[in-house]
Amino acid sequence: RRAGDLVINLTVKNLAMSSAMAVHHKRDRNTNFKVQSERVTARCIELLRQLEPNGVKNQLEDLLDGIKGFGDSVEFLKRWNYDDEQKEAITSSIYGIAESKS
Repeated sequence: RRAGDLVINLTVKNLAMSSAMAVHHKRDRNTNFKVQSERVTARCIELLRQLEPNGVKNQLEDLLDGIKGFGDSVEFLKRWNYDDEQKEAITSSIYGIAESKS
């Protein structure tokens, strides 16, 4: 919880990238890489659940705003040229953080 905003920011970006890459690997029918990306996504979700809640909430809301086309995360998302399906996967991962463990 004391890791700070830098760790939260990096973990949120890693969550976004791994979620989007899982979609990319699925399209390429690369099951091994898809599974690896999904594993990174799951690890990011678990880590974000452990970090400072308000900082995590703020970073995730900023990423959701970026997906909608405004806020600080717009440039990050544009840089990687994520398409709608990838953005949907990122959004799904974000909401997965709030879900209880299965």
